[in-house]
Amino acid sequence: MGNQQLVPVFYELKRQRETRRDLIVDSRTLTAVAEPERIVIDIPKFGAYPLTQWAHGQLSDKVLIPQKYYGRMIEAKNFDLLAENVNAWLPTEDKRMIRILDGNIRAILSDRYRVLDNYDLVFLALDEFAKAGADVHKLNLTESHLFVKAVTPKLRGEIRPGDIVQGGLIIKNSEVGASRFAVEPFVLRLKCTNGLVISQGYSRVHLGKRKEEGEFNWSSETINLENQAIWSAVRDVIQQTFDPASFAAVVEKLKNNAETPVKEPVQAVSNVVTAIGLTEATKEMLLKNFLEEKDYTQWGMTNALTATARQFPAPDDQVNLETRASDIALMHPEAFLEIVDAKPRSAAIRKLMEGDGS
Repeated sequence: MGNQQLVPVFYELKRQRETRRDLIVDSRTLTAVAEPERIVIDIPKFGAYPLTQWAHGQLSDKVLIPQKYYGRMIEAKNFDLLAENVNAWLPTEDKRMIRILDGNIRAILSDRYRVLDNYDLVFLALDEFAKAGADVHKLNLTESHLFVKAVTPKLRGEIRPGDIVQGGLIIKNSEVGASRFAVEPFVLRLKCTNGLVISQGYSRVHLGKRKEEGEFNWSSETINLENQAIWSAVRDVIQQTFDPASFAAVVEKLKNNAETPVKEPVQAVSNVVTAIGLTEATKEMLLKNFLEEKDYTQWGMTNALTATARQFPAPDDQVNLETRASDIALMHPEAFLEIVDAKPRSAAIRKLMEGDGS
């Protein structure tokens, strides 16, 4: 990914940092107000704001309204009923951080939420990537996440003759409480530029000190001071993830598992879909990719999964499936065969994934 492609993302991160508002409020002061096409949350002294889709989900969880029912009220445009439901359950004796961007509430969080700024994180990461001789492979900014994938030509391995992989990492952060902050190993297959996200590494919940009511407008320098220990750990983890010995161990495990055979491809795909909880639509995509490649092995199933992930339009879904693909790739061959050879298509297959697959 060239520098020219990164520039628009940098400008957007800078814009978001400069225009966002973070408010610490008493939940008892908030009121949902119905409008003709939406509800807004009225925050005394600060105004009334509509919610993003992500914030609607958080509000639904906070007031314990089942998301299916909450969504049904929105679809029916019954905003009076929705506001009535929200107001009935919203007043609780707690403080919340309300994060606002572009005139919308984008997150409803605890007042102890620790702000880990995407803008600062990207520049810290780029500094460490330069030291490691790594390049940004992909940088995605979504409503709920920042994903930064980087690889280095210094980390190369061969799963099969001519099937080369490069090593690197993925940094995941959410400014809206969608997930933990994490730095995890990433493996890029050069043949098709599909990737594996390995769910082991450094992760940290966004938990910090309680904050006073009012507008939270600490300077970037103050926030960085509070997060100094985390940023120091991130630098260490980035350096460790680019370690050749760690990458070699992953490649060795992938090689050892690669040739585990899949005897019945259609059944195997169905079982894997059940085991990792994919949708019927994803199952069709996975089956097509697996049958087209005709590589009926554990490595072939892994690559069919990552090829399917690349077809998803949303980066959040891509990364999620790339992570599940690595679970399949690194699973002990006996555990993998238990899944793909299982006859019943039932939840029992999922239990095999929850056991010890190492």
